[in-house]
Amino acid sequence: MNWRTEWKAISDRISGLSTAGQLFLKFWGNKASDPYGAIKKELLPQAQNTFNSIEQFLEVSKVHLPVTAADCAKRFIENKKKLFLADNPGDYPRLQAVLTNLLSFQTEFTYQISDTSAFTKRLVERAFIHLNRSIIADISIKEKWKETFQHGETSCEKLGAAHLLLHGIWAFKASAEGERTDLILGEPLKNLSVVENTAEAMVLTEWKVVKKPKKELEEKTFQALRQAKRYSSGVLAGFELANYRYLVIVSENVLDMPEDIRENEIIYRYVNIAVGPLTPSKS
Repeated sequence: MNWRTEWKAISDRISGLSTAGQLFLKFWGNKASDPYGAIKKELLPQAQNTFNSIEQFLEVSKVHLPVTAADCAKRFIENKKKLFLADNPGDYPRLQAVLTNLLSFQTEFTYQISDTSAFTKRLVERAFIHLNRSIIADISIKEKWKETFQHGETSCEKLGAAHLLLHGIWAFKASAEGERTDLILGEPLKNLSVVENTAEAMVLTEWKVVKKPKKELEEKTFQALRQAKRYSSGVLAGFELANYRYLVIVSENVLDMPEDIRENEIIYRYVNIAVGPLTPSKS
């Protein structure tokens, strides 16, 4: 079980416990009575177990979590341990306190693991700029890309994915079935624990080689867009760049790319990699 699946289970448990507690307080809170011992026998023990689950979750998963999310969980555990694990009998104020704190933590932690898109986008944009400038600055890189360009699309996407990984980005493409496909191995991307252990984030890319821009550019940009739209796997919250998909056009010289295309909440962004660019003045 990866950490996102485990957090989803804990989050659902917090929501369910909160609903049960609110229902109890609605019917019995104004009477200040607990004739069936629901607080002491059910609600507080479940809250304690949930707190223990959060503590175990952090211990096992902290190396995979965004730093801000791990710090959020650590603060919650350190500051609220006495409240959740005290042996004193249950009462209304304590029940209200534990439920409020669980819900507050749930909200903040979920935000911390999902608010990574801006950071991931900067990583991806930097990786592509670095690639284009490396081709200009380093003759050995230029020659490698020019040779790869002649070998076609598959070779370019493999080399490009390896470059992105240097920046902490695990690039993948969509298969015909809409699943993730590893760009380098050309196989379904199933073992996500390997990705989590080695990369900062995942991003969907579609690579196309354009050798005759006047004849091919329009068709290749459309193909890249169509193939990117096939992606239908569930997005990994907090790890996968959900709102951006990159359509990479590899060409000999610098080409003007189409504007970004926005559909619903997804932006399809075109990027040009020029393997033998002219000098700016000649271009």
